Amino acid sequence: MKKRIYSILLACLLIAALAGCGKKAEAVATETTVAQSQEITQESKAAEASTEAGADAFATFEDPNGLFTASYPGTPKEMKQSVSSEGTAIDLYSYMLEQEDALYNVMYSAIPEGAAADPSAMLEGAVGNIPYTIEDTKDITLGEYQGKELKYSAPLGSDTIVFYHRVYIAGDHIYQLQAVSESGERTPEIDTFFNSFTLK
Repeated sequence: MKKRIYSILLACLLIAALAGCGKKAEAVATETTVAQSQEITQESKAAEASTEAGADAFATFEDPNGLFTASYPGTPKEMKQSVSSEGTAIDLYSYMLEQEDALYNVMYSAIPEGAAADPSAMLEGAVGNIPYTIEDTKDITLGEYQGKELKYSAPLGSDTIVFYHRVYIAGDHIYQLQAVSESGERTPEIDTFFNSFTLK
């Protein structure tokens, strides 16, 4: 699965990340790595090697910016991308782990000033702006915060990739979790990843 769904995943994230904010968003910068230290790089390589070897143990990962924790079966790669929303630059942070048969990603960004203040409207906008076939959607919560859980399919050549996606509006941030399995089924590992997500 590695490399195979990378571009379509990011495209989907960029479209959905600021949806419902009442502003048009577009990518204006190429992806850059947030964690560039030798230590992080070595950890990522070690994690990739272990996941490719079939390790399935999940461990808690803490966002370096102190906003969330989530469990991954390895160390995610940290990335940052700049998005322009009507002239305002917004930083999107992504923490993604790709395996041969699965993908796990947490992404978040600040909500632009002047955006719609109604979380329900923003969540509906996020769902409406995902340009793929949504097969299932339901309301969820994370403590006091509202969210949506989605299942949708995205075509890639002759293949179809099934995404499991959670979106939360929490204060002045929007958080997204995405997970993919090679089979397209919702695996126990996907539930472990989703249910481990907490805000700090």
